[in-house]
Amino acid sequence: MADAARVDSSSTSEDVIAGHVPGGFARMFGALQQSPYYRTYWFGNQASLLVIQMQNVAMGYLAFELTNSATILGLVSLASGLPMLAMSPFGGVIADRYPKRNLLLAVQATLCAIAVALGILISLGMIQWWHLMIAAFVQGTAFSVNMPARQSWIPALVTDGELANAIALNNAGMNAARIVGPALAGLLIAVPWFGANGIFYLSVPAVAWVYYSLLQIPIRGEPDAGRRASFWIEFTEGFRYIWFHATLGPLFTLALVTLLLGMSYQMLLPAYALGVFNAGSEGLGLMAAVVGIGALTGSLMMAYFSRSRRKGRIQAVAGTTLGVGLLLFGVASGFKIFAGALVVLFVVGVATDFYSTINNTLILINTEKPLYGRVMSMYMMTWSLAPLSAAPFGTAVDRIGGSPTMILIGGILTVFVLCMTRFHPGVRRLM
Repeated sequence: MADAARVDSSSTSEDVIAGHVPGGFARMFGALQQSPYYRTYWFGNQASLLVIQMQNVAMGYLAFELTNSATILGLVSLASGLPMLAMSPFGGVIADRYPKRNLLLAVQATLCAIAVALGILISLGMIQWWHLMIAAFVQGTAFSVNMPARQSWIPALVTDGELANAIALNNAGMNAARIVGPALAGLLIAVPWFGANGIFYLSVPAVAWVYYSLLQIPIRGEPDAGRRASFWIEFTEGFRYIWFHATLGPLFTLALVTLLLGMSYQMLLPAYALGVFNAGSEGLGLMAAVVGIGALTGSLMMAYFSRSRRKGRIQAVAGTTLGVGLLLFGVASGFKIFAGALVVLFVVGVATDFYSTINNTLILINTEKPLYGRVMSMYMMTWSLAPLSAAPFGTAVDRIGGSPTMILIGGILTVFVLCMTRFHPGVRRLM
């Protein structure tokens, strides 16, 4: 019933046949204009994204304030990342077995409860660092269900022609929250009557808005009717489906290698800001902000170009640009040209979001509907692997220097993307 209510795609098809391609504002924000259910979902989701980003800052602030230990700070982050890495495949099976809207409502309730509990502990002066670890672990577990459910629900809220635009706008919302949330949290934590506990209490109005938004959408994201296999069989089916799929296999390979190589620079920015450019904490903040602004710009640009039929070619250009950008960042580091590094980081931010958005879109387009949740959970899991490359590359920065390390990373990534684009039949099929 719910999936039968999926947005009719005939209008989009007629536009394409008639040659009517919207331009300007309508082309960039088409999914928000044409799909009322997606518009309701998107604006509701923004409240959740903004508060989550603010709470991440508050948890890191508290962890360091309570212990004055960077190790504890890292452990709190690890407590969130491990369940996301381990549980995401199971979250995908859950997303395919149960109504997605119900899952999202349950996840929001869980996140709100743990945030309010932290706020109360802070207000009573009872907060301990291990409370933060428990909260981070619960949040990571909830996110392992939240992300596959959200990503796999989007195709039911928009027409086929608006899917790429919807994913790009979804990423734009996340990037906007990533820019605004931490800055807002930093300001509010410094307000004496508000503080860190006030950040956690914001979950209450945020979850109320999310609940109101989700309940306005009649599409519940029901699983396909019919007899279901066991949980374990469905779990392994997702792996097999990706492994043997002619297109998904290379797409996941591209995603994994690009994340392992192309995302490590974000974790290494402190080493470049403080150790290479001697720019201090202000320089580090500026570098991170430039990347975030570039990512938001990339999301909006991708939203504009989302109707292009040459998505594979766009992905190849974005991946190559990312590799070349990182190589040039290494060159700027070698000559200690901070302004040049900022320009390159902006381009890197644009290319990163362009690449991830188009890869996400191509994966969904090439996936059968009953497997949306499981396939997207595997895709989300690849993002959890990105921090793993920071350790060996960090060692390389200490041993051979920041400039040679980044030139090496950028060069390898550029060659890899070009080789996959030129020689792999599954990738060439998308061009």
